[in-house]
Amino acid sequence: MSLHETQTAISEWVRAPKGVAAALEEEDASSPQRESGRAKRRLENLIRSDESLDASGRLGIYANAYFSRILGVLRADYPAVVGMIGDVGFNDLVTSYLLVEPSRSPSLRYAGLRLADFLSNHDAMARTRARWPEAGDLAAFEWARIDVFDAADGPVLGRELVSRLAPEEFAELFLCLGEWVRLRAFAHPVLQLWRAGTNGEIPRFQGTSGEAHVVIWRQDEKVFHRSLDALEEAALAKLSLGSRFDDLCEWAAIELGDEAAPGQAATWLERWLSDGLLVVA
Repeated sequence: MSLHETQTAISEWVRAPKGVAAALEEEDASSPQRESGRAKRRLENLIRSDESLDASGRLGIYANAYFSRILGVLRADYPAVVGMIGDVGFNDLVTSYLLVEPSRSPSLRYAGLRLADFLSNHDAMARTRARWPEAGDLAAFEWARIDVFDAADGPVLGRELVSRLAPEEFAELFLCLGEWVRLRAFAHPVLQLWRAGTNGEIPRFQGTSGEAHVVIWRQDEKVFHRSLDALEEAALAKLSLGSRFDDLCEWAAIELGDEAAPGQAATWLERWLSDGLLVVA
């Protein structure tokens, strides 16, 4: 076999959901010749047997380690989803997920990249969605927390810099969200679901309803999140591409009126500086 054929065969055997031995039997059964033992002989040409283990048993060690390692990583990445669907359900989820979305990166950091989409959209998850319709949103929220933790650093706009501005300079202060900030909207109340799932509470998720609009960010190597009202969400969305403070005030005046806008803009700015959402432009 060529190197590519060898890599493909071993990858398929390692990722087989029922184990290496079952995968070899299925391969023989599906071949046109239906030649018993052909797949095993192909494996034995690649991996040596010895007195303690045959080739299938040797590769089975790696197959078990492959699944166990990824399962462990995903359990750590999605603790609230584990709390929602249980250990057995999560084990089944990861098994199905890896069949459709095998790891494509040498780094385990990206093993769960597509789990939320898989939960929300794949036909294999139809029964899971019927029982836990919130699971896909919860997984997307947990992945966003991972994403901001690993996002690029940048110079944070802090109170010290802003306090040195003269009053006439405030109008031209440029506000822009840092790379470590995400704005997300969900159809389900993910903050309550995440809190329950990560606090070891008995999850009472089914039937829970209500949208969630959330800002997620990293500050001092910790990940935070909080809910947003519609107006602050719209204001932060304006800062995704950057906005001068006077432009933000003008927009707020349209939304709130001339009297309320300056105070609200100042309150927002104070909160955003405290949270560390803004980058020095």
